[in-house]
Amino acid sequence: MNCREALNDYKINLAVIENKAQKTIEAYMHDLDEYLSFMEHKNITNMEDINITKVDFFFNEFCKSHKTSSCNRMLASIKSFHRFTTLNHPDINNPVLYFHSFNTNKHLPTYLDFEDVYKLLESFDSSDQGIFQKTLIETLYSCGLRVSELCDLKLNDVHLHEKICKIKGKGGKERIVPIASNCIDQMNQYISLVRKQWDKQNSPYFFVNQLNHPVNRQYVHQLIKRKVKELALNPDISCHSLRHSFATHLLNGNADLRVVQELLGHSDIQTTQIYTHIQNKRLTDVYDTYFPDMDKEEEK
Repeated sequence: MNCREALNDYKINLAVIENKAQKTIEAYMHDLDEYLSFMEHKNITNMEDINITKVDFFFNEFCKSHKTSSCNRMLASIKSFHRFTTLNHPDINNPVLYFHSFNTNKHLPTYLDFEDVYKLLESFDSSDQGIFQKTLIETLYSCGLRVSELCDLKLNDVHLHEKICKIKGKGGKERIVPIASNCIDQMNQYISLVRKQWDKQNSPYFFVNQLNHPVNRQYVHQLIKRKVKELALNPDISCHSLRHSFATHLLNGNADLRVVQELLGHSDIQTTQIYTHIQNKRLTDVYDTYFPDMDKEEEK
């Protein structure tokens, strides 16, 4: 069976049978296109000719230039693809049946403390552009949104009087997120002073730029990176760090883990539990800083 025909069948399955979100399908296709392009470069165009050795050679090359998390994502895409193909064509062997995930050292997500969040929000001026950009950052942090959710936010999804917004997350799952008072004030300022001028065509999107185009992820990423450099903050801080900060600050304020899970839109509580590790590390750091070091005391 031709590899590209198999890939097309798999794409139809993801869209029609599994009803995956468009962005999920695109991610799978991106990975698998790279995988099959590698095979084609080795003159392998049929699924029957892909074996364990060929797949192993692919990963030896792929892992030289990618992080462990990217390797595991690629492996998941390939395993799903071959599993589907073998299920529908039993005469084709599954070459990744016994492949296991690559070991990864779990690292704690980067987040900002309250002082850094305040410093970031106070760095914007009162110009139209400043108000627009501050509202982006305030919403991203105060509502704990993914960047894609921020960009996809519609005007009709934001209910300022009720102090809530409706978020469409991964897999099309919807959730209701409260809006903090400071964020409501900032949103009102943006709507009345900026959006009213910029939106000439009644755009359904909440965030539109001066050209009346919906804000995109690249713009938000670049804005964060520029601000981080300008304010001399931790260079590892990214857009997602504001979402991490949202969760961490809630848990530090004794919020229930299940509530945080719901606000973040996590399907699995284990995904949310990474933030308890942040708390544990913070407690350990405080303990190490202030608890008497007996060895040092004995030396004295």
